[in-house]
Amino acid sequence: MKIYGPSFSPFVSRVRTALHHKGIAYEQELPPGGSARSEEYLRINPIGKVPTMVDGGVTLPESEVICEYLEEKYPQKPLMPADLAARGKVRLINRVGDIYIVVPLFTLFAQLNPATRDQALADTGLAGTRTGLSILEGFMEGDEYAVGGALTLADCAVPPILFFVHYILSHFGDSEPLTNYPRLDAYWWNMSKHQICGPILDDMDTTFKALLASRA
Repeated sequence: MKIYGPSFSPFVSRVRTALHHKGIAYEQELPPGGSARSEEYLRINPIGKVPTMVDGGVTLPESEVICEYLEEKYPQKPLMPADLAARGKVRLINRVGDIYIVVPLFTLFAQLNPATRDQALADTGLAGTRTGLSILEGFMEGDEYAVGGALTLADCAVPPILFFVHYILSHFGDSEPLTNYPRLDAYWWNMSKHQICGPILDDMDTTFKALLASRA
């Protein structure tokens, strides 16, 4: 199995967390051609985003789709609860993270530089991100795991998103962005020490810092 994409990507990290939890061997490579928009990579994934998984004759983009594929093909060490309602909660939490937090975060990412910042767009992004965090706080079942008492696909998705919440909001004067969300704050601390999620977050931090240094 091969995964295309850098370790600092929250979507690549989501897939890597699932793979590590299930003990599935894989190779990780950056997109060929040096970019997700290169001609070489677009022949593999015409969407032009990361990650992409190649598993024999199966090629799949989109992290949520990949994780569902892994869950069905490799049911050992499941990442979905047996209870139907709990499974729905996992999918709901993932949807909230992807739509109501990641989308406004992307707006903020383009406004990090104060010299070129559009304050109106920044304000919109900040408000949207904080609204998303409030929604997520309300749906989280605990501060150790997102749903139930074991790692699920929600725990593959949420910690990498919170990594970028910390990084991006720090550029807008909020060095402790989860203070007003006590369950998420405790959850982030627990995930940063988790035996599977912790090393993935460390990889995100290391590779993202290397990226920033290369652009300095």
